[in-house]
Amino acid sequence: MGLIPKVKCSRCDKSYPGLKNKCPYCGAHRVRGGKRVSDTGDASARFMIKMLLLLALVVAVISMIVINFDDEPAGGTTISGGPVITDTNGEAGEVGEDGTIIQTPAPTPPPAPTPTPIEATSLDIRWQFWAAGVNEITIRAGDEIDIWAHIFPTDATGEPRFVTSDSNVANFRVDSEDVRRVELQGRSVGTAVITVTLDDLEAELIVRVRS
Repeated sequence: MGLIPKVKCSRCDKSYPGLKNKCPYCGAHRVRGGKRVSDTGDASARFMIKMLLLLALVVAVISMIVINFDDEPAGGTTISGGPVITDTNGEAGEVGEDGTIIQTPAPTPPPAPTPTPIEATSLDIRWQFWAAGVNEITIRAGDEIDIWAHIFPTDATGEPRFVTSDSNVANFRVDSEDVRRVELQGRSVGTAVITVTLDDLEAELIVRVRS
């Protein structure tokens, strides 16, 4: 059925579209407020128009809901009772009843395992041009040479301790970067003993200083 209502000609009683001012069949002018063919046609047209408007409204509402659902809040997820991740520090937490974020403390990492100590099995004192079985050295007063504690195994834990029997004859200065190495200093003529100890191990070096 068309959307434009029809009217009947008052002369020939034929129906024609209501937009025409005179009957296309007999040429009679349309009477003001001319008679409609059927009120049912008008009702159907109004019903269809209303349905189209209602459908357009429903589509608009659904589109708004989908757009709002896709948008994420700038401050992160804030679902009550669930975890929340903030954009500023990335820490996890929960939203309390008053809307504030309750931060969950980060788990404490387990303590690092304590390294197993390695016990030294041998200890002696060595220097440049050292020879196996030799524990005696002669230097001049004013000379300085490097000596070091040779420990086996080399990765044994613990730090050796040096002492001198006579600091006026021979003394030493511990290396700032390696406590196993010292700088031996001849000070005056005489004999002194440099002793190094590590745990239950001990080694000696006889130092003879001459002029």
